[in-house]
Amino acid sequence: MKPAIGLIALFFLLLVTAGMPRAGASEEGYRMGVFPYFSPTRLEEIYAPVAAELSSATGQPVRFRTASTFARFFENLRDGDYDIALIQPLYYVPAADEFGYLPLARVREPFRSVVVTLDSSPLRQLEELRGGLIASPPTHVPAVHLARQALRERGLVPDRDLSFREFNTADSCLQQVLIGAADACVTGPLGARSFELRHSVKLRTLLETISLPSLVFVVHPRVPETDRAALLEALVGLNTTEHGRQILERINTAAFVPALDHDYDEVRRFVTTLEEPWLPSTP
Repeated sequence: MKPAIGLIALFFLLLVTAGMPRAGASEEGYRMGVFPYFSPTRLEEIYAPVAAELSSATGQPVRFRTASTFARFFENLRDGDYDIALIQPLYYVPAADEFGYLPLARVREPFRSVVVTLDSSPLRQLEELRGGLIASPPTHVPAVHLARQALRERGLVPDRDLSFREFNTADSCLQQVLIGAADACVTGPLGARSFELRHSVKLRTLLETISLPSLVFVVHPRVPETDRAALLEALVGLNTTEHGRQILERINTAAFVPALDHDYDEVRRFVTTLEEPWLPSTP
């Protein structure tokens, strides 16, 4: 009888532990944060399929998360609220060097900033923006830093030769150009291309800046190494399937590639040259 009792006890133990999350995952699974460069609804349309792929790879639920503002997102990142996060390149510096996040995979294309206007606009040359109004995301966003630096190098000093007006997201900034409330907008090429496709408009690029390493997925060190490997394999694996390439097309990238910490040394050097604050203010 004793062996039978032992087998029954083992059976119930297996039933209980089968439903428990593995070490590193909370009861709700993993939280995947995406920095809010579009509205939450738009971001969920783009990245919920990514979360589903990562869930399949790890065997754990992966929940899409974002925040209403860049500052709130950065605060959540700082506090370790995200197990996995897609962040802009400037955020990588504190995420890795202060918060302990590890690089996972990055967008293959480098990150640039562009100043764009409608193709139907009378503005044809950058110099014609003198005295005009540029809409932009918050000033601590890398696209804005790159653009302001490039404008100064071309003899257009921000806040003297032209005005900047901040909006919560790049999408909001592009909307200002669409309705004629701003002469141009600062954004990234991915955001500009996505806006063109969704609104059936054509944008003209007046300025393209130097490039930095691009958007990057990072992972919190509490995520087990086996799951980190599965996450990386799933992200890079999107490059090789038809379904994966459809997901990448929504993100407006051709591929994810493995990210290494030293890939972002260039960003570390760049932030030392900035005159304006490059991180959002948080409590």
